[in-house]
Amino acid sequence: MIIKIFGCLVIMTCATSAGFLMANGYKKRVWELRAFQQALQVLESEILYTSTPLPQAVDKTAHSTEAPVNRIFFDVGQILEERKGYTAGEAWCTAVDRNRDILSLDCEDLQIIRSFGKNLGSIDKENQEKSFKLAKYQLKAQQAKAEEERSKNERLYKNLGFLLGAALVILLI
Repeated sequence: MIIKIFGCLVIMTCATSAGFLMANGYKKRVWELRAFQQALQVLESEILYTSTPLPQAVDKTAHSTEAPVNRIFFDVGQILEERKGYTAGEAWCTAVDRNRDILSLDCEDLQIIRSFGKNLGSIDKENQEKSFKLAKYQLKAQQAKAEEERSKNERLYKNLGFLLGAALVILLI
């Protein structure tokens, strides 16, 4: 009897935890979109207002941004410092591709981030400023969409995990 109770508790705990983990993905996506917007603000300030060279600007941005978002900026800086003939846009896309698995962003979010990086360092200051504004605007729209998805699905997955665990326990008893 004790083994059955212990087994039921394990099943309930695992199923509920799985629900909470799935719900956490929605929360992380919102946070990462917000962090990207802040990072782009820092990068914009470094490039446009203090005229910091791109490798140093990316490095400063990486140090002022939290993980896992900062990994993209660290990688861009590292790729540019290696001087292997990569353009800033190629370095950016490479860094995004390397780190997409550690981020909770969806394909549309990553496409916005990738398209921003393609123009990085290859256009004049005025157009670079427009590129920053466009990327921040698009990320803000994605953040609003992610907030809506989070509010809709977060509670659903938490409850679904618990209910699935309860259903399994009932079936096994």
